[in-house]
Formats: sequence, C-alpha cells, structure tokens
Amino acid sequence: MAPGPGSSDEKNETCGSESTVNVHNPHLDGMKDDILYHFNLGTSTHNLPAMFGDVKFVCVGGSPWRMKSFIEYIAGELSLEDPKAEYPNICAGTDRYAMYKIGPVLSVSHGMGIPSIAIMLHELIKLLYHARCTDVTIVRIGTSGGLGRPREFI
Repeated sequence: MAPGPGSSDEKNETCGSESTVNVHNPHLDGMKDDILYHFNLGTSTHNLPAMFGDVKFVCVGGSPWRMKSFIEYIAGELSLEDPKAEYPNICAGTDRYAMYKIGPVLSVSHGMGIPSIAIMLHELIKLLYHARCTDVTIVRIGTSGGLGRPREFI
C-alpha cells in the first residue's frame, strides 16, 4: 500500500515502482513469533510469504458466505480455477472471520460493526506485511447503512 499524502518513506522510495506494505510498529520485526489470533495464523506456524506473497487485491465484506461466493465468482472471471471447486476457509480454525484466496485475490469477511472490521484490518495489514506483499489494493464490497433519504430516492 502506498504511503499517504505528504509522507516520505525511504523504504518505499527505494523500491522503484513497487510499494511495500508498511506497519509503523518498531517492535514487529523483533518479535520471535507474531500470532494473528483471529485469523488462526502465525509467523512460526505458517509460511506467510508462500501462502500470501502474491496477493495484489484484497476484497473485504461483512458476510463469510458472501466472501466465499465472491471468490468463486472471481475464479470464473479470471479463469484461474473452476468456480465450482471447493475453496477452503483459510481461517477454518476460528469462527471470527473467513478467508479465501484464488491467485492474487484474497477475500476476507469482517463481520458487522466498526470493532469487528478494525480487528480484521489490524491483522490483515500485519499479514500482508509478514507475507512481504507489494502493490496491494484493498477494497470493501457490500452494502452500507441508510443515508436518511426517503425510500423513493433509493
């Protein structure tokens, strides 16, 4: 993910056209093991660069079912695999979130509400960092709350 406007990050500037995922935590690299508890993943139990290093697009949405349906759709659209194939939930060891991957696309559910999405994004950014992903785009897909407009405008 590219640095924000006005920021000057030497690490990103020296990588040429690639932009690495940055985590502004000076203690992260010194940790023996980083456990991404809600994803049921860890740096010592999983080879995160091998599993996720090719991720370029992350699509997040509220419902686990919708995110599985989305990855099946993407599989067909990108002709990467059979859309009707079985796509296992990478976070199967936990009931908090669901995660599916096809090629460079990662699909993650975040549940409902700001606390749930905040926890998911925190662990997602660390996951992308540990996997050494570059040039990642994160998009939220799904519905949102009402805007207070009368129904005839919707």
